[in-house]
Amino acid sequence: MDFFAAQDHARRASRQLVGWFAAAVTAIILTIYLVLAVVLGAGDAAPPGQPLRLWQPDLLLATAVVVGGFILLGSLYKILTLASGGGAAVAEALGGRLVPRASSDPLERRLINVVDEMAIAAGIPAPPVYILDAEQGINAFAAGTRSTEGVVAVTRGTLQQLSRDELQGVVAHEFSHILNGDMRLNLRLIGVLHGILLLTLIGRILVRGARGSDKGAAPMIMMGLVLIVVGYVGVLFGKIIKAAVSRQREYLADAAAVQFTRNPAGIAGALKRIAGYGSGIGHPRAEEASHMFFGSGMALSRMFATHPPIDDRIRRVDPAFNPELARMQADAAATRDDSAAEHIAHELEMATAGFAGAHDGRAAGASVALSPQAFTASVGTVGPEHVEYAHRLLATLPAGLIDALHQPAGAQAAVFALLLADDAGIAASQLATVRKAHGEATAASAERERAALRAAGPAARLPVLDVALPALKELGDEARRTLLEAVDALIRADGRVSLFEYALQRLLRHALQPGRRSLRAAAVTPAELRADIALLLTLLTRAGHSQDADIAAAFHAATARAPLDGPWQPSAGEAIRPETIDLALDRLARSTPPFRKRLVEACATAVLHDQQVSAAEYELLRTVCEALDCPVPPLPAVA
Repeated sequence: MDFFAAQDHARRASRQLVGWFAAAVTAIILTIYLVLAVVLGAGDAAPPGQPLRLWQPDLLLATAVVVGGFILLGSLYKILTLASGGGAAVAEALGGRLVPRASSDPLERRLINVVDEMAIAAGIPAPPVYILDAEQGINAFAAGTRSTEGVVAVTRGTLQQLSRDELQGVVAHEFSHILNGDMRLNLRLIGVLHGILLLTLIGRILVRGARGSDKGAAPMIMMGLVLIVVGYVGVLFGKIIKAAVSRQREYLADAAAVQFTRNPAGIAGALKRIAGYGSGIGHPRAEEASHMFFGSGMALSRMFATHPPIDDRIRRVDPAFNPELARMQADAAATRDDSAAEHIAHELEMATAGFAGAHDGRAAGASVALSPQAFTASVGTVGPEHVEYAHRLLATLPAGLIDALHQPAGAQAAVFALLLADDAGIAASQLATVRKAHGEATAASAERERAALRAAGPAARLPVLDVALPALKELGDEARRTLLEAVDALIRADGRVSLFEYALQRLLRHALQPGRRSLRAAAVTPAELRADIALLLTLLTRAGHSQDADIAAAFHAATARAPLDGPWQPSAGEAIRPETIDLALDRLARSTPPFRKRLVEACATAVLHDQQVSAAEYELLRTVCEALDCPVPPLPAVA
């Protein structure tokens, strides 16, 4: 599955969405205009037998300005609200509860473990997890604006009814939506349709207001009824648009879940349980988010269904599926006794100790093809070898460290531990900084966890940060600021910024201060883009090569794959500063998927020119790709 093709498809779908929206608004404006022309024409004292004057340009213009402006403002308001609140706003609007990372509930812990593993496998920070406690149907969704800023939400029924493998299949399906750009499209769809749906609300207000008025009540009631009817026509448009956008994406996400886990039984089992148990969502606002759910959350006809028929989805991953037999099995499963809780606790214990639910046919290991083309093809693509790598990595970390990463205090201590220098004098100064800002207990934890992190090796550094980030997001604004200030102080302690320190600092800032990025798409000239690319490639070639001749050869090979033509000149050493790198990445992140694909290949060429990748090089390369919203899975061969 080509990540960049999926991203490009999502961009095209967004443009089509604008076209559909414009068509719907035009139809609504014309309908309201015709009703007004008839009502106002009937009230005029026209000569007997003279037809109504339906062409009234002034009335059409006024209707277009008022109705179109109202719909547009309503949609823009919703889009901006969702952009600022992100996936968390959607989850909370549907009754979701943020699951504390340190939860002691076995069901919630199992879900967090599965999400952590999938996040490490995908090469992105673990997303916050929400539970819709009031919903007993089997369902889930992912929501957010970027792959690094999404949330995963599941219903209570999903936790209670699914096995670990089935839950992993559902989570893998949602991660496919995260990686392929579906989340942003889904949020835009909610925002675009919001303005249309507001017409029904205004119509109801007019009808209620007219009931208490004797004079001129009829026209108000008539107008209110028209707005209600037109609003429901807008709902109809919305259902058609959502169905057109989301159906094929569900098939692709199901296929991706199989590709991620190499376990068709997981996703197929979850779908079979839905076929027998149901996936309905009872929340009043479920309709506006119906296209985001794992299973159809609403009872809709096939014409307006946002999801393909459940039996068709199952057959695509399990050709031997028998619907009647599956429903009989689901009925039997619905009568489980209390032993289910004991079974789940056993699964959780297995997952903590090592592999859980391993299947025949899964790869026992993976060889990494270190070529720029293979690396670029791996962007946004998770394989079973990555999932198993995540299993193994988490299994090697001490249980106490994993528990600490799930708590804000422990997560902060782990971040500090990652930054402690090997030099005893510098480390003592760093610990004194931590002690002053966060207390003796945090400093002691950081010093204690440093040994465990050193033993895990450099390859564990970014995965540990990925697992820690959701707990850090539970901190308040002031605590986040204090943490980032302490991180800056620890990095400055030795007077230099290493590749890993830059990567950790940028990943932390963008996770804990997402609003720092400029939302304006300021125009950038080709010359500026070329300078940004040259800066990036200079940094990457110097990171992995020490000899001038090797640096020049790697830079030449990388620029040959760059998305722009030359001439190319390496950037001066004094120009390579964290702030200039940040600015270059932020500008390049606004480029199109085809442009970013070639840019990622050029960056990979700069690093892989010597056919070796150190942990620091991979960390820098992943940071660059994450800034471009191009998540890369781990490279198990990295030393």
